[in-house]
Amino acid sequence: MIFFTRHVELSIARACACAGLMLLYGSAQADQAGYVKSLDIRADAGFMYDDNVTRANTPADKLSDRSYSANLSLPYTQLLTEHTRLRATALVGGERFITYKGLSRAIGGGSAEYQYRSSSEFATPTFSLFARVFGEQYESKLRDGWHYSAGASMLQPVTDRIQLFGALSHNQRRAYSEVFDTTDNSARLNLDYIVTRSGTLYLSGDYHRGDVVSTGHPSLGLIDIAKVFAADDVFPGLDSYRFAGSTLISTLGYNIGFGSSHSLDISWRRITSTSSLQPGYAASSASYVDNQYLIAYLVNF
Repeated sequence: MIFFTRHVELSIARACACAGLMLLYGSAQADQAGYVKSLDIRADAGFMYDDNVTRANTPADKLSDRSYSANLSLPYTQLLTEHTRLRATALVGGERFITYKGLSRAIGGGSAEYQYRSSSEFATPTFSLFARVFGEQYESKLRDGWHYSAGASMLQPVTDRIQLFGALSHNQRRAYSEVFDTTDNSARLNLDYIVTRSGTLYLSGDYHRGDVVSTGHPSLGLIDIAKVFAADDVFPGLDSYRFAGSTLISTLGYNIGFGSSHSLDISWRRITSTSSLQPGYAASSASYVDNQYLIAYLVNF
């Protein structure tokens, strides 16, 4: 299982997209001064329906739930030179599940990004190096831990309505239980299309290769391919297994702006994971499919 700071990731992704439409250099007056600083507050509140919170592959083990979330972020931008700037973000938030309350969590952390843009011409890409750290405190003790991520990205305006974003990253999660200690490498591609003055359609694909976690009833097939497994403290009678595999996360969404500081984001995320190994006697692999339907309201102060 890949655990996401779901609406946090959504907020950061949309913020990055908006930031990419801005020039790095600011106004002529700011250029003459030699620096640009900006500081604001961003908040979002969201609702999600998840049809497979166990990330299970058998119908009997697939459990659904709903959750509410709220997050607050504080981004800060500092122009370093004519072509570079530093962007840092601090973030706190939480998510509350309705039925399986052990999945509820509080989160906190931050990110830093070093950006380079060779000129202020519209079609000039922005290259970035980034690092992110997030801590999670669950009502499930086994899942408590930290997320670490580092990588490189590129933001490329294509037309005045279309922009592409791509990123490569290395991701680690260190949790109280070894089952939820995961490591993977990922590649992400995102397309934003401005449909109207207030509406943006976006499509993204995120491919991970490394560790996957799935939860279900004890299974000899899962035990044979698992690196480690343990009784789950959120789902009584079920075990969680960590094994090698790949995950594809596809997201289709639409962002509706209300003025310059409010927007509503509606999206569908489909997560498909496939195990790298399969016992010869097993009828199927430890693959699973999960659908998440999200709606979030974002505000800039």
